[in-house]
Amino acid sequence: MKSEKEDPLMEEVFDYLNKFDFPLAQLIQRKFKIGFSRAERILKQIEKKKKRFLI
Repeated sequence: MKSEKEDPLMEEVFDYLNKFDFPLAQLIQRKFKIGFSRAERILKQIEKKKKRFLI
């Protein structure tokens, strides 16, 4: 199993996305000037982190 490191931008992206009702990779791409793949990876990391706190 591949261990996935947390993206250095994740916390900053998380704070930014709290302003919106729903997260979109496109919002992250524009704000942080990153590619789609990285934006999607960060969204998945945020989703995993949220699930851990809800349990």
